[in-house]
Amino acid sequence: MKNFKVLIFVCVLLTQPLLASENSGVFTVDMAKLLRFSEYGKSIIAANNIARQNLQNENDNLEEKLLVEEKELSKLRETLSTDEFRPKALDFDKRVTIIREEQGKKEENLIKKNRNQEAEFFKKVYPLLYELLLKRGGSVLFDQRNIILWNNSVDITDEAIKLINQVFGNGEQTN
Repeated sequence: MKNFKVLIFVCVLLTQPLLASENSGVFTVDMAKLLRFSEYGKSIIAANNIARQNLQNENDNLEEKLLVEEKELSKLRETLSTDEFRPKALDFDKRVTIIREEQGKKEENLIKKNRNQEAEFFKKVYPLLYELLLKRGGSVLFDQRNIILWNNSVDITDEAIKLINQVFGNGEQTN
C-alpha cells in the first residue's frame, strides 16, 4: 500500500507540469530574451554596437589629437611668457570642454535612439505575443523578470521568438 501511495505521488508530480500548461490561463515570457535572440532584436543590438564602437573610435581619435596638442602646449609653456601662454591654455581648455559636451550629447542621443528602437521592437511584437497567448488559451502573460517562481511549461519565449522571426525577420522591412 505504501508503494502504491508513493507511485501515485510520483505520477502526480510528473504530470503536474503537463496539466499546468494545458489548463493554465497564465503564461510567461522572457522579454529580454526576445530582444537578444530574435533576428529583429539581434539586428537592433548589432546596429547599436556598431554605433557605440564608431562613437568610441571617434572619442579615441579626439583624445589622441588633444593629447598631442596638450604636449605641444606644455612645450610652449617653457618658451612663452605667462601672458602669452595663458590665452592659449584657456583656449585649449575651452575646446576640450566643448568637445566633451558634444561627445556627451552624442552618447545621450545614442542611448535614446537605442531605447526608442527597443521600445519600437516591443511595440511591434506585443500583438504577436497576444496572438500567441490566445492561441495557447491564455488570458495573462507575465514577463519573467517580475516572477519569482514559475513552471517552465507556461514559458512561451521560444515559441514567441520563432513567431517574431517568421513575421519580422531581421526587422529591415519594418523600419
